[in-house]
Amino acid sequence: MKNTLKLKPIKELIKILKVKDKNKLLKITKKNYVNWDSLTHLQIIFFIEKNIKKKMSINKLNKITSVKEIIKIINEN
Repeated sequence: MKNTLKLKPIKELIKILKVKDKNKLLKITKKNYVNWDSLTHLQIIFFIEKNIKKKMSINKLNKITSVKEIIKIINEN
């Protein structure tokens, strides 16, 4: 069951970050991905809040720097 929970967020993140491969997606960080700009970060924030169904603090959202962190936040909530 846990694998199915992870699959949907990964598919949506692939669309947001415009990556073709799940393995590439999991290696993306804010520093090594050129297309992670402010608009992309906002899309990620909306994506996280939609999936956990609550608002997060700005400090916590600003500290998100990798796809692995995003998936971790979603799976914890």
